[in-house]
Amino acid sequence: MNTNLPADLASEQGFLCSVITNPKIIDKSVDRVTEEHFTSFGNREIWKATLALWQERRAVDPITVAGSLEKAGVFEEAGGKEYLTQTVEYCLTPSHWKEYLQNIHECFVRRKIHAAAQKMIEGALDKGKKIEELQENASKDIVSLSATNAENRHISAVLSNCITRWEEAANSGGAINRGHESGISRWDHATRGFRPRTLHVIAGAAKAGKTTSALQMVTNPAFEKNVPVALISMEMGAEELLDKYIAQKAKVNISDLLDGRLDHGAHERMSQVIAKSSKLPIYIADEACMTVTQFKARCRRLVSENKVEIIMVDYAQLMEASGDPKNREREVAEVSRTAKILAKELNVCIVLLAQLNDNGAVRESRTFYMDCDSFTKVHKDEENTDPYAYCLTITHNRHGATTMIPVRFVKSQARFEEASYE
Repeated sequence: MNTNLPADLASEQGFLCSVITNPKIIDKSVDRVTEEHFTSFGNREIWKATLALWQERRAVDPITVAGSLEKAGVFEEAGGKEYLTQTVEYCLTPSHWKEYLQNIHECFVRRKIHAAAQKMIEGALDKGKKIEELQENASKDIVSLSATNAENRHISAVLSNCITRWEEAANSGGAINRGHESGISRWDHATRGFRPRTLHVIAGAAKAGKTTSALQMVTNPAFEKNVPVALISMEMGAEELLDKYIAQKAKVNISDLLDGRLDHGAHERMSQVIAKSSKLPIYIADEACMTVTQFKARCRRLVSENKVEIIMVDYAQLMEASGDPKNREREVAEVSRTAKILAKELNVCIVLLAQLNDNGAVRESRTFYMDCDSFTKVHKDEENTDPYAYCLTITHNRHGATTMIPVRFVKSQARFEEASYE
């Protein structure tokens, strides 16, 4: 072992002393300890011998550990009788085993960080490796360092937390279990809003308003509550998105905005929205195309650097997956699955836009329903004579009922507003 790397040999011996003198500690710690936690050959072999005895349900004591080491042919190399005796007598009581384990775990994590950094340096100097591969591997290594070893919890402990949460829900009218609001109250009520670790799919046919509605809904938490959000767009450019955004928030005619014909009142509203929006935590990634690997790296960067809580992706079928390009259904399925995994991994809400075909079905994939928490179709209300009558139809909802929400498209301002049932 490199002696310059972080290590705590005293805590390693203290922990080994604890588990040999009180084998019940192994039951509580076995899922949190690996061979890599021990830096010296002797400590590592003593742990392996102790663990082997425990797995075979044999007695664990100094004599059986010595016998196990001898059987493996490493007894003398691991320090022999003198070192094993020293280890067994190292601490007065095994009651401090958690502190010993914490110390050696911290050193273990620091060694992992060093190894990951060294791997990144070596990869960066290898001109034969693609930059996308290097970024993906680096992102994986960094995220893995923050992984925790979750303990198994008894149902009573989980129930205690749930009861507290249920009581808070009763006192807050359910607000504790709802996420950030989209501004479409019926949609928020049905889906419980934009909550962490969730994936919402908003789908529509070409030019049916999926981007317009999603942009309006996703930016609402930023505009109203200063929630950090990100817009990853492969269809519209950043400027085109902002044209719609400003028209929506300022309620100005988008044609007048683009033609420079705003009246005084509209100009005042636009100026106020611009002044407010320039300070909001809204981040725009304007991409001509994007691979799944780049998507993962981009999301991790947005979360680590900008603390975003909601990420909108426009739209799924434009992303390139790593599978067979001839099998588009499998490719799009990979995009959907990746979005769900990232939402859970990064503890964010991802809003994935998707395009429907002329028959109202999702183009090139049927897996969105399996991955998403809610699936919303944006479409015209064919039974309504108003040409701007639309519906947000929630056809799949993991946390509530399916429903149809009537909305009206205010075309001149590129926004939707809730409509009456009457």
